[in-house]
Amino acid sequence: MGRTYSWNKNPFRDYLLSMVLMGIDISDKQFKEEISTYFIYILENILINENDALYLDFEIINVGNHFKLSGNNAVTALWLSGIIPTNTEDAMKNNTFIVRNRKYIFNEQTKELTYSIIHE
Repeated sequence: MGRTYSWNKNPFRDYLLSMVLMGIDISDKQFKEEISTYFIYILENILINENDALYLDFEIINVGNHFKLSGNNAVTALWLSGIIPTNTEDAMKNNTFIVRNRKYIFNEQTKELTYSIIHE
């Protein structure tokens, strides 16, 4: 049995999945501006300082049978993962973030966001 998808937990993921379900190749450069515009719209409605949306920088690559969505900076990687830091500037300066019992680390070379569980 496959995994089920939970809607309304991450608006970025929901939007991209809806495009894929409509048969759109989200890695096609012609859709980059449309996707960016929608992501900025989401951010302007979530962020305390809507100007922080200017940090949005991502790419989508078609990797055979799936798409790879990468944030090109730490704060974008967090946003695309559904994590909205309260202080965007601190998030841009620091590649390590703690949210509840998880420590997130953004690797600038690989553009990967990983986490480990913090045991208290």
